[in-house]
Amino acid sequence: MEKQEMTVKINGEPLYTLTMGDGPPILLMHGGLGLSHDYLRPYFDTLARTSKIIYYDHLGNGRSARPAKFSDLTFPRLVSDGIALMDHFGHEKFTLIGHSYGGFIAQMLAAMHPERLNGLVLLNTIPTLDYAPPISGARHLMTAFEKLFSQPMADNSDWQSTWGRVIQLYFKSYDAAVGAALDASTVYEHRAWNAGNALLGDFNMLDALPDLKVPALVMGGLHDKITPPGPGAERIAGLLPNATLRLFEQAAHYPFIEEQKKFFDVLEDWLSKLK
Repeated sequence: MEKQEMTVKINGEPLYTLTMGDGPPILLMHGGLGLSHDYLRPYFDTLARTSKIIYYDHLGNGRSARPAKFSDLTFPRLVSDGIALMDHFGHEKFTLIGHSYGGFIAQMLAAMHPERLNGLVLLNTIPTLDYAPPISGARHLMTAFEKLFSQPMADNSDWQSTWGRVIQLYFKSYDAAVGAALDASTVYEHRAWNAGNALLGDFNMLDALPDLKVPALVMGGLHDKITPPGPGAERIAGLLPNATLRLFEQAAHYPFIEEQKKFFDVLEDWLSKLK
């Protein structure tokens, strides 16, 4: 499938983009922070059969520019980048898909610019971090998880090796080959992870979500322990006035990998019904 890679200057900083397909535009926001968009591929490429999909790396992440100060990575800045990027491509209206941390940014963009959205898809995300993730696993994995959320990552090697262990807890059934492929394709940036974590204490969309009238699809994995359905997908869907909720019984934080066919059957059917 034909794809176009380019770096475009958005809000004064070069952002890496990859576009595929032709049709109604869809902007995809990756999680992390500190990761690149690559873990979403090739899975979401299937949407390019009927839509124009736009992947990009957030400022400070992946192949995009590094800001002079990583404290410049704020939610308003990340939202502004998403809007300016779609302005650059000439899309007044679009559908927005956000996974995990990308779902935090997507919720805020929807609240700030609801008039820009045809639809909103929130995957394995939460409206606020007001719970303790019920994660359990082997001691060496839990040690890595506790490290990840209790101290800054020292450098990219530290971030990559720590994430390589923690991600195993994010699957219902971890496949080492899948994990190796994800690791090989990812561009790591520990400073973005550290900056993103610093924003979580003030992130709270509970009051804003009930005012969002945009059609929304909220998806999650029943076995997701980092953004569990209760405080995550189920609560978001209950707050949004025009939401459809879909949970996947054999998946955790990556249902688009663990239940790929079912996931995209649901997503593509929902997208086909948007006006």
